Amino acid sequence: MLFLTILWKIRRLIDSMEDLAKYGPAKKPDKQCIDTYQTDDHGNLINDKIQRGPYYCMDPTGRRTGEAPEPKLAEIINREISKARQVVNAKAQVEKKQVVTKQFFQETLDSLRGAVMIAFPEGLPEWDDVGYILKGEWEIDGRTMEAFDDKAELWWAGKQMEQGQDKKLSDYLGKNDKTKIVCKLQKPGGGAPQREPAIDERTQKEMMAFYHKKQEELKKLEEDDEDNHLGSVWADPRQLKQHLQGTDAVRWK
Repeated sequence: MLFLTILWKIRRLIDSMEDLAKYGPAKKPDKQCIDTYQTDDHGNLINDKIQRGPYYCMDPTGRRTGEAPEPKLAEIINREISKARQVVNAKAQVEKKQVVTKQFFQETLDSLRGAVMIAFPEGLPEWDDVGYILKGEWEIDGRTMEAFDDKAELWWAGKQMEQGQDKKLSDYLGKNDKTKIVCKLQKPGGGAPQREPAIDERTQKEMMAFYHKKQEELKKLEEDDEDNHLGSVWADPRQLKQHLQGTDAVRWK
């Protein structure tokens, strides 16, 4: 479950850093969506427009100041973001047969942190999401304990896959590294999850329709016990001989 938490953290950080590179640091929560004029401490409008930097890019959501870093620094952030996307791409890691560990993900977080420090050496405002996540103070909307339970049980094929350093997937699946399985998470003490049906509902309906059609065809064959087919050309035992002699087109009256 720890890996899931780190993955979620990196993905959330990637999204926030993309906005940081494009629109700059976050505004104060009470100043968000105010991007044209300033107000004093009493909420009164100040007529003078806000002074903008050379790389200003207005945030359409109004959450960030728009004071983006210079393009070279923004490129550093975007380059590290691109690398981080590959790290959290499960399919890419499986294809490369990459062994993932806590240290593997931590190196990615350190690289992202370094890119932010290079682009913003003076630091980010305390209310910026990027700073929250890098400091480890970010929570998943108060649902961390509900979403990630360290005591959760992993089940596969009706068996619980025990946790521990001495346990490997090969203990349950064998040595075939091309095996693909589908596991389920259960609450502690919840027992084995309900087995899924071997076929989905759509396939089952198609199979039932095919079976019903076959039954109808067999029923019609049983009812049709006449020998009318014996008068057909294909039922004539002399047809092959007549065809070879060239007399199959001759009709006798």
